[in-house]
Parts: sequence; C-alpha cells; structure tokens
Amino acid sequence: MKLDKLDQNIMMALQKNGRLSYMELAKMMAVTEGTIRNRFTKLVNNGIMRITASPDIEKLGYGFMGIIGMQVHLADLREVADKLAQNPNICYLVNVTGRYELLATVVTRSSKEFAYFMENVVSAIPNVLKTETFVALNVYKGAGSGMDMLQLIGNLDQFAPRKS
Repeated sequence: MKLDKLDQNIMMALQKNGRLSYMELAKMMAVTEGTIRNRFTKLVNNGIMRITASPDIEKLGYGFMGIIGMQVHLADLREVADKLAQNPNICYLVNVTGRYELLATVVTRSSKEFAYFMENVVSAIPNVLKTETFVALNVYKGAGSGMDMLQLIGNLDQFAPRKS
C-alpha cells in the first residue's frame, strides 16, 4: 500500500492525539468523515497503523531506564534473546552490529531495582559474555514509542526484589 499525504497526516494527527474522532480529523484535513473512516480502516487492515495505548511509565512509578549492551556468542544469540524477551522489565530488545550483539532498554522503579535486575536476571543467563550499561538521564524523543510497555505494566511486580 502506497501512502499519500492524507494517510500520513491522519497518522501524525492520531499520534499526537489518538482520541480524535473521524469528524474531528475530517475537519482538520478538509475532507469528508467517510474519507477518513475509509483511510483509517485501510491503514489498520493493511497493518500500516496499529491502535495502542502508550502509558506514561514515570507516572506509574517506573522512573529508571537503562540501556544494556550485551556481548553474546552468535551461536547462542536466539536463545539469549528469547530468554530476555520474556522479561517484562525489558521494553525493547534488538540484535545489532558493532561491539554488542544485543541492546536492551530496561525500565525499573529505581536504581536499586535495576541492580537487582542485572544481578539476578542478566547474570543468570550463562551465554551473556559481557555487558555495558548506560543510564538514561533524559528522554527527548520517543518516550514509550516502540516499547512494549503493556507487558511491563501487566507483569512487572512479579520480578520486583523482595523487601528485606
């Protein structure tokens, strides 16, 4: 499916405010409500656009974000990635080129909880050879986008460290 300017404008408007009605979008774009409805349906049905919720994780108490670069034996890459992908603290996991084979974005409530994650989750995977951690100080673009926050919200409490 080839996107035109109207398709792009619909997606950009919904990215800013996903609660806009077909009527509001139609007025903004100077087209009919039926045109918006048809375009919206095509975008969704063709898998070009998904409708999702993007929770504000900081407001939910998850204010610590770290990015972990991991060196892994290439023969074990899929096994390690599958194990890591099951963890709800990991919101984004990619195989990359360069010094690391995997990069993971990890969200926790605190630095202490992040340390627990590194010591009890990452270190428990035998094929992770080396890690380098980067602490996110400020997010300027992309907060929540492209990250699996729904699993985090639904399952994170089960991985929280026990209070002593």
